[in-house]
Amino acid sequence: MSRMAIYRELRRALKDPARAGDIPVYKSELSRTRARPEIEALLDDVRDYRPRLDLDALATLPEGTFGRAYVRFIRDNGLHPLVISDQVDPALVARNAFVVRYGIIHDMVHVLTGFDASWPGEIGVWAFVAAQGYSRVFTLSAILALLIAPLRAPTRLGASWRSFRRGWAMGREARRVLPLRLEERLGDDLAATRAELGIVV
Repeated sequence: MSRMAIYRELRRALKDPARAGDIPVYKSELSRTRARPEIEALLDDVRDYRPRLDLDALATLPEGTFGRAYVRFIRDNGLHPLVISDQVDPALVARNAFVVRYGIIHDMVHVLTGFDASWPGEIGVWAFVAAQGYSRVFTLSAILALLIAPLRAPTRLGASWRSFRRGWAMGREARRVLPLRLEERLGDDLAATRAELGIVV
């Protein structure tokens, strides 16, 4: 597809709530956002991995499981899992696996790291993924999130800075989560999953 065709598809997706999951794919293609080469090589196992999650089924999992905590986070914050429609060229999705994968697991990372959906919580998650060394874009995004904290959460500047430092420290110590099929761990105990991944909350 030409850049103009991708731009047109992006505009269509922006107008259609059912295609919200398509937006990051087109934006990533237009901006050519890519992970570092060594990270791109690690993404092969998740490049075409996008299972549809049954939130109702996950909600019936025992208390303390990763999946039960994930559903609670999603529903408490009025969120929805990222779903890419069939209207997106699979080759485009595969080429932009880095951004796609992060969009899919972003809320799972919130749960794993224990950061809430507030602005300081978002800063913590961005710092976590930045510290894992995926790309310069993620590092810049984490720093930008911290810099605009005075505008987004002016009364929580201390919390924003603490979240950044804690997220960064956690990300440096933990296993890289982006290449993992986290969906296959949703039935597992959350504390055990964190321990396996080296995430200390």
